[in-house]
Amino acid sequence: MADASAPASSANLGPGFDVLALALELRCRVRAVPAQEWAIEHVGEERPQGSADAVLVAAQRAVGIDLPLRLTVDNQIPIGKGLGSSAAAATAGAVAAWRAHGEEPEDRQVFDLVAAMEDHPDNAAASVYGGLVLCAHDGSVLRLPLHPGLIPLVAVPDSTLATNEARAALPDRLERATVVRSLSRLAALVAGLMSGDGGLLAAAAGDEMHETPRNSLRPEAGEAVAAARAAGAAHASWSGSGPAVVALVDPANVVRVARALESAIAGGRVLELKVAATGYE
Repeated sequence: MADASAPASSANLGPGFDVLALALELRCRVRAVPAQEWAIEHVGEERPQGSADAVLVAAQRAVGIDLPLRLTVDNQIPIGKGLGSSAAAATAGAVAAWRAHGEEPEDRQVFDLVAAMEDHPDNAAASVYGGLVLCAHDGSVLRLPLHPGLIPLVAVPDSTLATNEARAALPDRLERATVVRSLSRLAALVAGLMSGDGGLLAAAAGDEMHETPRNSLRPEAGEAVAAARAAGAAHASWSGSGPAVVALVDPANVVRVARALESAIAGGRVLELKVAATGYE
């Protein structure tokens, strides 16, 4: 018998499309036991819809179809909200499977498997390595120091948005001026996340690469981002492909921003989460 868990994550954080993500302390936990045939049971609050099951697929890819396991999944990460639930499920499923057969995997081994399943690296990097991560162009993952005065608030609406639908809304090409503005925002965001400087974080606002094209899909997400900023959030953005929204907030503004987010999403819930300092455990 072996256990593993992996954290939720908020990817992109505005202009960091497919390259930045922040691990959040809300976990998918998996127990794996060698068995005569493959079986999986979901006992947590959040359960996958349809036939696809990232925990099972990742476990089978990790150890092979010929080494069956009985898997028990306790997932607390909202599904279809932009909080990296599939990456966390794949990470926990793969690690539990390897451990059940006596192997402790390397971080890079886990990351490569999960990133291949996800088809983009940001959520996978956060779930595997934890903290604030940067996915470099050469495939490496770098940990960045997040300023300790930034507290994550996540507004989770009742609605969902599938990643493939969100990606289909993105344009194939961007104008040069849009790219330049996006690079400026990204530079300001990284510097602001590390320093906590409010001016830098303000300069990171207003993503045009993915948030603007997706606003028509879930207008409430854009409205929640604007409400969080107006209430004093240092930074606010879509969480991954949405429709959840993440706000990074100074401790003095937590209550005010949380109330603004609650009003903006008109349903769902607002969570105050810790940054997951570690990835899978």
